[in-house]
Amino acid sequence: MSSKTPNYCSAYARATAVCSLLWFTSAAGTARAQMNLETWKQTFDQRCNLDDLTAFEAEADIGYGSMPGLKQAVPALDALEAALQPWGENRERENQCMQLLLAEQGKRLLQLNALHGLHRSVIDEAWSATALPSSFRWIPALSTAWNQSAHADQRRTGLWWNDRNHASESGVILDGGIDERGIPEISTALAIAQLEKFQRRFPNDPHRVLVAYVKGMAFATRWSGKPGYDDELDEWLALYKVISRMMVNTDLPNLELDWIEVLSNWERVTCNGEIARNEWVEQRGLPSGVLSQFLPWWTGSVLPCAVIDSYNVVMPASYVSRWNADSPSPEVATNRTTPPDASSTGGQSEDYTVAYTCQLHEVKAGDTLWNISKRYPGTTPEWIAEINEITDYIRIGDVLCIPIQP
Repeated sequence: MSSKTPNYCSAYARATAVCSLLWFTSAAGTARAQMNLETWKQTFDQRCNLDDLTAFEAEADIGYGSMPGLKQAVPALDALEAALQPWGENRERENQCMQLLLAEQGKRLLQLNALHGLHRSVIDEAWSATALPSSFRWIPALSTAWNQSAHADQRRTGLWWNDRNHASESGVILDGGIDERGIPEISTALAIAQLEKFQRRFPNDPHRVLVAYVKGMAFATRWSGKPGYDDELDEWLALYKVISRMMVNTDLPNLELDWIEVLSNWERVTCNGEIARNEWVEQRGLPSGVLSQFLPWWTGSVLPCAVIDSYNVVMPASYVSRWNADSPSPEVATNRTTPPDASSTGGQSEDYTVAYTCQLHEVKAGDTLWNISKRYPGTTPEWIAEINEITDYIRIGDVLCIPIQP
């Protein structure tokens, strides 16, 4: 748990295309944070069984048993919500999304709100310095289910499901033992930098920015921007629309102060020398999931205690007693320096100069990259292919990013 956060604690895969063909198609897709309704339900329910929330439930009143009511005054739709309105036109699908949240007296909606309270101050503080639509803040609810320890083979990790390449380019520590994408403050800063980059590329298409974040730039530039292109994505966007609106329309308590009170009763863990993951799991009876949840930035097998001290890790007392059950390991020397704070790593914007924005072109019958490039002076077939990660054919109905130079 980081002392740098009030609570606790893609760059897309770019394919270089050297193209001599006149007809091309999309490259392989990137890792996705987007799920269908059933997969999201399972992921979210698993998240709610993790130890941080269960410890919070034991001490705070989340409101289970009473259906949340609607606010008397609700905020207007922001730009992203307005762009997502077509995904509410399928009433059957929207009802499925609503039922998913409101089953058992609105239990999942209340759990969403509780988990939002854990990370609210970090996200709200970071968002105050951006011009991004407010509803982008619900990405963690739909990509990682508010799980700061979420990961996919280390390619995408953290609260916001950040891409490893983007994090590395931004100076975040990724040294095989430490992965600072697991720190919510750094994860949030990385996400904002990525979203702002996509917003510069698609200045008038906030829903395309959202899709670029979860599906990759290549997919987003070819996406039609309308329901019907990808059924699983349609389900996810419908759920996004419902969650983003219900989280601001319903009368949900602000649980941020409750989290502060609960966290203040947790205890700081200390040690001398170093700890080995296997020892702490096998000999001290700490479930492996506990280490992942409370030290989400630790990805190695051995961790110097000086690093633990610098991150100010706290846990519920029951786990701390197990942590301290036996004598610590002998002192070992370590050259690991105190981790930099978020303002010197993920808090910085990446060095990125926008060379172009996108004008979207829908492929029609008879289109080739050669004749498309002739319609847009200053472009070439090879450049259009590289930007859209095309390796062989384009298809009728594809939407291409045509680079517009400033």
